[in-house]
Amino acid sequence: MEFKNQRFSSNSYTMISEKNLEIPVLCPNCGVSNNPSTSLIGISDKYGFFSHTCTACSKKHYSIQEYDGGFGKCKTLYPLQQPSNLPEHIAKFSERFVKMFRDAELAESNNSIDLAGMGYRASLEILLKDYALNFNLDSREEIAKINLNNAISKYFKTDVDTQTAADVVRILGNDYAHWDQNEELDIEILKAYLNIFVQIINTKLMLKYPPVSRHKKDN
Repeated sequence: MEFKNQRFSSNSYTMISEKNLEIPVLCPNCGVSNNPSTSLIGISDKYGFFSHTCTACSKKHYSIQEYDGGFGKCKTLYPLQQPSNLPEHIAKFSERFVKMFRDAELAESNNSIDLAGMGYRASLEILLKDYALNFNLDSREEIAKINLNNAISKYFKTDVDTQTAADVVRILGNDYAHWDQNEELDIEILKAYLNIFVQIINTKLMLKYPPVSRHKKDN
């Protein structure tokens, strides 16, 4: 796991004020670049106990820092997992996708590859349907009842690249649930095409919600 320094200040605890803490580069919960709001929970002669609230997913992670001079060193972190770096737009857009994706990653890290494959496939369906709802491609009722195969065909009818990426994840993900399983299944291929799909949806979100626009009044 990769760490970076974050400056911590406290008016109440001058002993550890103005020190650099070691925090993970990516949030252990959502995988987005980590710039948390940090609070001191407790302190001892050598250690500080901190909570870090991610500004992207609003979840907390915790650390025990051993301090020496102006620097702290992270001795313990919870949760300890290091998830993949998901785009911040995606993390804010579909929290349920992020949760399912993280559950699949956890299954994979525990060598439960069949569960991971099914989980990645489920995360695709969640993100796809959240996208369809947000972009008003169908009613909530229709989106809820349509199966993944038909959803891909309907909502990406003229978008061949997106349809291809989604189909690879769907077909390989389904294979992990079959009794007569393809022995040549590769979870890395499934993840690569899921990443393509995620990046495409992220691009569409960035274009729909730009930080500036010619239609907004200039200062």
